[in-house]
Amino acid sequence: MTTSASLLERLDATVAQHNREGAGLYRAIPTREAAQIYVQQWGLFTRHSRRCWAWVVGNCPVVEVRRFITRENLYEEEGADETSHYEILARLGVKLGLPRAAIDAAEALPTTRLALLVWETLTKNRSWAEGLAAKAVLERVGFPDLRRLRRDNWKRALGLSDADLGFFTTHIEADEIHGSGAYDLLARYVPPAEHDAAVAAAQASIEAMMLHSNGIAAAMQARGAILPSE
Repeated sequence: MTTSASLLERLDATVAQHNREGAGLYRAIPTREAAQIYVQQWGLFTRHSRRCWAWVVGNCPVVEVRRFITRENLYEEEGADETSHYEILARLGVKLGLPRAAIDAAEALPTTRLALLVWETLTKNRSWAEGLAAKAVLERVGFPDLRRLRRDNWKRALGLSDADLGFFTTHIEADEIHGSGAYDLLARYVPPAEHDAAVAAAQASIEAMMLHSNGIAAAMQARGAILPSE
């Protein structure tokens, strides 16, 4: 087993942990009111995520890493309205009956607020390798089966079309590129002496995502969503 393979396998173990313990949000069968909560809280995450990627870029001296993040995670996901993940999500929220202002000015759940603070710390105040590892694992959670299950549940429960659910489809497609690309950069540029720190950051990031996801799932359940155990 190569050193880089060991690093990536350790990162994927944290992803598998999330997929076991944080799968409720993917399995949720939403009501319209529950889906609105999802859009509001995930909208906060989506906007904050771009800031986190920018902090990784600011901390990183490796040109190839900076170029990849700028191209794939900043410009593609935010730089143009037609590809902006937040704009695509906001359109779904409007389709579900939310005023645009209720999406843009959404108030964070306590669990969302704490998770965002964790990601800010991991990407702004730690090394670029720790920040990249923390973000890279988030690109891979639920991929692809749980993500497809979520899209299909929403489609059936809410009578939405494939076009309406473009936010979910976009993430299934885009995160395959983003996650594998970030892993490749970690394998090539993070020295073995920094592997433990990178894995620890990824673990903290996954724990923040479980907090975030489970908080949204509980709020959705309070608004009528069904959360099957399997």
